[in-house]
Amino acid sequence: MEMTYKYLKPESHYSDLYDRFTVEECRRIEKSLSKLEYKPKIKGNKKSKKKEIKVTINLAPIPLYAIKGERYFKKAETIKEWMERDRGRDEKLENTPPPQNISCPSCDSEMEVTMKDLRIELDESKNRVLFSFECPSCKKRKGIYENGEGWKPAPVMCPKCNNEVERDHKRKGNKITTIYKCSECGHKEKEVWDLDKKEPKEKLDPDFEKDRKRFCLSEKEGQEYVASKVKLEHISKMLDEWKEKQKNKELYDKVKKIKKLNIAGLKKLLTPTLDKGNYIKLEFSKPEIKKDIAIEFTVQDDKADRGKHDSRIQLQRIIKKNIENTNWRLMSEGVNYRLGILSGRLRGYDNKEDLIRLII
Repeated sequence: MEMTYKYLKPESHYSDLYDRFTVEECRRIEKSLSKLEYKPKIKGNKKSKKKEIKVTINLAPIPLYAIKGERYFKKAETIKEWMERDRGRDEKLENTPPPQNISCPSCDSEMEVTMKDLRIELDESKNRVLFSFECPSCKKRKGIYENGEGWKPAPVMCPKCNNEVERDHKRKGNKITTIYKCSECGHKEKEVWDLDKKEPKEKLDPDFEKDRKRFCLSEKEGQEYVASKVKLEHISKMLDEWKEKQKNKELYDKVKKIKKLNIAGLKKLLTPTLDKGNYIKLEFSKPEIKKDIAIEFTVQDDKADRGKHDSRIQLQRIIKKNIENTNWRLMSEGVNYRLGILSGRLRGYDNKEDLIRLII
């Protein structure tokens, strides 16, 4: 069995191809922007005749700098993607087994695979292998896809009456002759395909290497562009943050005023106020650390005649009031009460976004 094509090429092939695309794009920009003409307005006497002056300007260097830099920036990743794509095509072509038990439509002999090829689709996942079968007895041929579906050539329409024409193929040596005949109007055409005929060589671009040096950045130039790109992106990000802070200055001022307490500071804040309210022995459990911090607390109600409901409500009020201007909040389940022991959970925040959400 013969494979007609090998997709994966040496890396230099992809590098050259990428550079050709770069040169073509830069040439197009240079041609469209290097000789722009405009007519400046010239003030003069009403009596004097104004002379029409045309000024030619070159606007190409600015966009060219960005295009050359971005092409360099994306080159390595693009070449990697191209090579992975072609390696995958070769693997599919190599590893796809042919359909079995294909019989000749004329003599019913079992046909043999002579060649296989990959039919490329826009969606790479839909690529299919087409196997060429030949009958060893009567030499009839047909194409079968990997899933057993038969290959059907696209219909050829008659140029005279636009009806589908019949095709008859004959091969003599390495020349394949196809006769197209329309059964409706009788129009005939002949097409000869000579397998020995060499394809004309692609015309060399005499200016390619010269333009490649102009438009494709060297390693040093490319790294300088990447460094400046990173620096500009950083400056742009800082500017955006500054603008956002200026726009929400009042909000950020409020965030600055929030008391950012650690667990020890939180306990130090709450203990005196709780003692005044007759809630004693404040204890914290081991904190749960995720994006923020959640910590369980317990206190004892030292006021014997206080009912369960009042004890819970008053403790919640005391805690909420005292932590209102801090980075801590009482969690949504509130406070639980059993036999004079009250418990609940507090959540602490330390990043800017969460602190802003505490205010708005």
